[in-house]
Amino acid sequence: MSRTESAPALGLRRYVRRYYGFTEKAPSPVRRREGPGVDVILLFSFGPGWRIGSATDPSHPVARVGSFVAGLHEECVSTEHDGESHGLQVSLTPPGGYALLGLPMNEIAGRTVEAAAVLGAGEDLTEQLADLDDWRSRFALLDRTLARRFERARPPSSEVLWAWDRLARSHGRVPVGELTAELGWSRRRIVARFREEVGLPPKTAARLLRFESAKTLLNGADRPPLADVALASGFYDQAHLSNEFRRITGVTPATFLGQREQISKTT
Repeated sequence: MSRTESAPALGLRRYVRRYYGFTEKAPSPVRRREGPGVDVILLFSFGPGWRIGSATDPSHPVARVGSFVAGLHEECVSTEHDGESHGLQVSLTPPGGYALLGLPMNEIAGRTVEAAAVLGAGEDLTEQLADLDDWRSRFALLDRTLARRFERARPPSSEVLWAWDRLARSHGRVPVGELTAELGWSRRRIVARFREEVGLPPKTAARLLRFESAKTLLNGADRPPLADVALASGFYDQAHLSNEFRRITGVTPATFLGQREQISKTT
């Protein structure tokens, strides 16, 4: 797979983490175990569509989508295309997704939906992006388009934005009780506001952030022992981390990493 990554314009970075364009051609269908991640994903597809389902529950219905929006998921998903993919991904913070999409984030949590269903003119933007000749021009168009949309958007509450930033910077290691105490909110209130503006309760979001922190360490060039990764990422011990891996990905850490290494050798 060929991939080109870019940071968004400076004024967008509170809400938009990154852009990346990708192109892949393979002789047969390509299937991957992805996520779950801690971003809301907006993907513009310039070619054939995708089949997206659960990586841990084979009985879960498979969604067939072109350009799509994916909310926060608690578990990995399975993505598959027929051997050709070409498009551009926008990774949004959950409060950024709330502002851009203008809907309660719990409505798309755990779901992948067609972009046109939530963006309105999203398909027009897909065509505009696809018609451009290079990634730099596409990223510049996204900067302009997203800036206009955010100017008109209802912003996330300052309290949830602060709490999300605090959780993200700590990789999910700030206790929810500490957040509620600093905000002067009840636990019920912070759960309700996070469901609306993030998509998941703060405790669940913190678990995902810790998992992503551990996954980043395990994917590094100098991979520490699993026990060290567990402690560095806020898990009780190696067993706790292994159990989380199985719950979120459906496989052990060793199997998960082996699958990712095999993908990297073939793409």
